[in-house]
Amino acid sequence: MDPFAPTAGEWSEIARSITFLTLALASAIITGPILLVAHAIIPSAVDSKTISDKFNKLRPILYLIGFLGLSSIITFFLLAFFNIYPVLERIYPRFWQ
Repeated sequence: MDPFAPTAGEWSEIARSITFLTLALASAIITGPILLVAHAIIPSAVDSKTISDKFNKLRPILYLIGFLGLSSIITFFLLAFFNIYPVLERIYPRFWQ
């Protein structure tokens, strides 16, 4: 399988896909701790009476932010895939046959 050399436009598409993957990573780094706090830390701390019960009211907001972050991760991965697919199809044409 001998690949074709990418053109300048294809390098631009590759760079855009790497940007989407970087944004997905950044979203994951932000989303993970938010969901951890909402699902594990707050309930545990409220049950052990370390913090007051009013912090439970904060959990739905954190869940909403976490699920928005999760949807952004999925969106960025899909954007990266659909952006790079035609480029890879041109660079490696026999792989897709």
